[in-house]
Amino acid sequence: MSHSQSNPLSGREKNLKSISGKYLKEFGSLGKLRKVHFGYFTGSAGFLETHLDGISQLLTIPPRRTTDDKWCYKNMVRLFGVCHKDVADEVGTANWQEAKEEMTQPRDSASGVPVEKSLQKLSEIFPEASFFACSDIECQGFTDRATECRPGDVFVARCSDYDDGHEHIATAVAMGASGVVAERMVPTHGVPLCVVSDTSWAWARLAHAMEGLRGRDLRVIAVTGTSGKTSTVWLTASILAEAGLRVGVISDLGCVDAFSSVPEGDRITDPRLLASWLRRLEKSGCSHAVVEVSSELLAKHALAGVTCDTVAVTNLGRAHLDLHGTDTAYHAVKERILEAAAADGALVVNSDDPRSQRLVERYKNECTGNVFTSGLQSKATVSATAVERTLAGQTLLLRCDGVMMPVSLDVPVTSTARNAVLSAAIATRYRVPAEKIARGIESIGSIAGRISRCDRGQDFTVFVDRPSNGHSLASTLASLGRLSHGRLLVLVEEGLADQLGGKEQFVSRASRWSEQTMIVPPGIASENPTDQDLQAYAFLDKELSQLHAGDCVLVLGTVPPINSGPFDPEHDFMPLEAVVNGWLELAHEPVAEWGGYRRAA
Repeated sequence: MSHSQSNPLSGREKNLKSISGKYLKEFGSLGKLRKVHFGYFTGSAGFLETHLDGISQLLTIPPRRTTDDKWCYKNMVRLFGVCHKDVADEVGTANWQEAKEEMTQPRDSASGVPVEKSLQKLSEIFPEASFFACSDIECQGFTDRATECRPGDVFVARCSDYDDGHEHIATAVAMGASGVVAERMVPTHGVPLCVVSDTSWAWARLAHAMEGLRGRDLRVIAVTGTSGKTSTVWLTASILAEAGLRVGVISDLGCVDAFSSVPEGDRITDPRLLASWLRRLEKSGCSHAVVEVSSELLAKHALAGVTCDTVAVTNLGRAHLDLHGTDTAYHAVKERILEAAAADGALVVNSDDPRSQRLVERYKNECTGNVFTSGLQSKATVSATAVERTLAGQTLLLRCDGVMMPVSLDVPVTSTARNAVLSAAIATRYRVPAEKIARGIESIGSIAGRISRCDRGQDFTVFVDRPSNGHSLASTLASLGRLSHGRLLVLVEEGLADQLGGKEQFVSRASRWSEQTMIVPPGIASENPTDQDLQAYAFLDKELSQLHAGDCVLVLGTVPPINSGPFDPEHDFMPLEAVVNGWLELAHEPVAEWGGYRRAA
């Protein structure tokens, strides 16, 4: 391949070729200097000649950046790994050192905590693994993205439904990987290989070993289940905080450590992010961490290497078949949480759910810890009876530790009561007094992103929710259907209806409890509405205008982030909650203060 005479490195080709030849001889054809393909170094700003088995390959510079050689220096650091005098003299010592520092500085973890330098032997992390071309591999950094591999990193060939990491091993080796973790024998061109049975498990185990907890002072409370996980997590955190404990939270709504009060970050879907957040909670001084563990995380073995002081299961239903395939596979994934349970810890389950009994039996066979139960309909460690339940809220009579305590909840659905009782059972495991449990439940009010009340002075009742699956939706609709003395109107965003099984299936399910179900198009509040959008808003306005006291509206759709500001009406998409909220504010203007009607004496 030829190149232009105006190329900025053309005058240095001979020297670069000589230097790369020296390194080829020093490291060998199967050493650190590897074959570099065009796709690996996209956006390059310089030429780099490399040799492999005596063959010279020339990489082309994109014409858009012909004066910046910084990229070239970085990748020479990737290939050579050390600052050699010949290389430094050729490209400039200052530029070389700058690139080397940038390429070798410690990474920050995804939670924002700087990664602590540590050296781990893979034989200690994976005692049953097989090693080839070495007796062991020392790991000081790791990645599952071949193009982001740095010199000295261990590359983990993770497999997913969409990609096979084994196909990218050659790229990782070219980028300077010092070791490879794989599920089978693969060519690594002399780079040490560690073979494990499951690279997804190995990734999670390595993440917790390298970036996770360092001691046993942080008590991890893992909460899983088909529905109610998020609510149970925050209710539990509120109760424990009321008892004076330093509590951290990791949930789909964000994460909170001992120094923060507003959730940070997005939903956690990767074990490495979970590990870094656990480490952050530990460093901030938290005594307890309440962690929401989804079936997606359990399928990725996210708790591999974590010992949970308490494991709590809200319920086991039918959900996420698109991810797990069958009910049996889904429940098997959920049961993985018991693998992380401490032998002398505790299991907390909802005794009203008959499927939980299987978990209890397995836990008793494998662990020596205690089992705590919660229930509304059955005898349990912590139970509750609904004294009053209307659309305005509900009052429970909570029974725990031989004490009966009234608890008021703003949301009247049965699932909210079950979540509150389960969180009370978790708190009982830590000997929290009944009065503090009651205060902790009542102080939290509604949980952002979950079912909550929308009150703008209207006569009818409005609730907003974002169900994650059909199981939680059915529970909410059943409760509101029983409590509504008038009409139950369901308004759902088109996108959410598609996620919950499709429009036709959603309407069919909702019609069991509601008198009217309306699927709202995304452009209902657009500045450039279509005829469909105008018709939808006209129908929405008509339905809301006909509601009276005793009627109920359930709004299902996108829940605004906790730190989000006001919505811009010029955007094509506005959450349905904002549309309904705006309609209520316009239709129910606040009454003037009583002082304005006083007559002069």
